[in-house]
Amino acid sequence: MRVLAPICGTAGAILGVGVQAAALFEPSVLSLVAAGFFLLSNAISDDVNNTGFPSCVCSLLGAFLGYGFGAAAHVYWLVLVKEESADPRSLLAVPLFLAVVCIFHIAEFLFTAAFHPQDIEFRAFLLTPVPAAGYSIAMVAALCEFWIWRVSFGPSGIVPGNVGLCLMWVGVVLSLLGWAMRTAALFTAQANFTHIVAWRKLPSHVLVTTGVYSICRHPGYLGWFIWSVSTQLVLGNPFCLVAYSFVSWRFFAGRIPSEEQSLLQFFGDEYMAYARRVPCGIPCISALP
Repeated sequence: MRVLAPICGTAGAILGVGVQAAALFEPSVLSLVAAGFFLLSNAISDDVNNTGFPSCVCSLLGAFLGYGFGAAAHVYWLVLVKEESADPRSLLAVPLFLAVVCIFHIAEFLFTAAFHPQDIEFRAFLLTPVPAAGYSIAMVAALCEFWIWRVSFGPSGIVPGNVGLCLMWVGVVLSLLGWAMRTAALFTAQANFTHIVAWRKLPSHVLVTTGVYSICRHPGYLGWFIWSVSTQLVLGNPFCLVAYSFVSWRFFAGRIPSEEQSLLQFFGDEYMAYARRVPCGIPCISALP
């Protein structure tokens, strides 16, 4: 899968660009396909690990990614080169939202394939990170809010004009920065990072304090927080922006303190000295300095 997953993802991205160029999907159809994908993810067992299935998921995620960035290139080619009239935000919000979401899940799977090949299962995509379909419901809610504002206020949504367009691109940039921080944290920690919190110290575990870990103690969580909240700027969703911020903060508020207690047990004074030197990253969560 270390070789097959990138190949399938790349092939899917090429297919997505082709589908977008052929104008086979409107944003509304794309939204329905994406909503169906996120909801159906909950019907798949987390421990599915045959080679063909992860390859298909990689291809589909790659297709969403290729469609999104292909749409951006196409729309701005029409506007800037051919000087045709078009509303970039109404055409690009959904494709770019799906692109920044899917690039996150692709990176999570590639990390697992690289450093935890024994754990290559459907759960490695992190498409169902919380129980009771909570993540899928959040994705569908975001798409629903986008279309509610669009139907109510027109193609540009609740924040029209250049302000809405600027917010969309700010959201894209922040989402990618959050994703980059998360991915840098994964590949810096390598085998020391696991999607499921380790409650037992293995002989191979070391305390990682270099790279992005010299900026904050939990760059993977901070990157995820920035990424998840910023996706709602891409869509221009005020309600989901607040909801995503609150739910994400609550999630990490329940996870980080218990994880830090385990790290204190693993590394003792070494981790305490690190905590005094480097901030947590997400405010008002850690009980340590």
